[in-house]
Amino acid sequence: MSTGIPVEVAEFIGFYVYALRDPRDKRVFYVGKGQGGRVLSHVREAGASTANEREKLRRIREIEADGRHVEHLFLRTHLSSEEALVVEQAVIDAYKASGLPLTNLVSGHDSSTYGLASVETVVAEFSALPAPGSTEPTLLFVINKSWRPDMGEDEVYFYTRGHWIVSAETRTKARYAFGVAHGIIRGTYKIDSWFPSEQKGEERRWGFHGKPAPEMAHFIGTSVRRFNLEGKQNPYSKYLLGIPSPDQQNTTHDGKTVETR
Repeated sequence: MSTGIPVEVAEFIGFYVYALRDPRDKRVFYVGKGQGGRVLSHVREAGASTANEREKLRRIREIEADGRHVEHLFLRTHLSSEEALVVEQAVIDAYKASGLPLTNLVSGHDSSTYGLASVETVVAEFSALPAPGSTEPTLLFVINKSWRPDMGEDEVYFYTRGHWIVSAETRTKARYAFGVAHGIIRGTYKIDSWFPSEQKGEERRWGFHGKPAPEMAHFIGTSVRRFNLEGKQNPYSKYLLGIPSPDQQNTTHDGKTVETR
């Protein structure tokens, strides 16, 4: 068990990225960045804060209750502060991508901006063209709250399919449903049928059964930011007369006039 890091060693190694490992199963359960004695501070926190139920400190107390000591590992030393932030984020994201749980309460620095994401997501985010027009009755469902950049196709469908406040008329007319996250279309589906939500408190909402729509696949990765869907109370928009093309102005939309730019 380490008792401390000498001043001369701390000055020599600079900022670093470290891991805490459980000696019982050799599993890393926490990744962080720091300098000086930061890597050793978590054990002191666990001993001084027995009422704190954060998973990291609970794990440390369990290890010590078994008569063992947390293993402290340097993953990379001799870093600048900014380099340590980047390395920490990359390591945390690598664990997340592999499905290996960590006790970190937050992801690495700038993780939502520069972190774990599929290649398709990054390409769509930085090269998204405006979504083309369509004459098909279509619903756009906003899944911002559930969206993760590394989300797979099955998950996109799961969150797009429900549950939403959708009128009987709209359920009858709509043929397609698109899942939209942060203004980008992430999935396109042909609606087969609708079912009422059984989730508590969402009895007025509906979900749909559907399947991927290859005939609409050219919409995936395109932008619908021109429709200003962000922040809607009931996060979906209906285009039962078709999706206006980017060059249309004052286009009739479900009986109302909307600006498309």
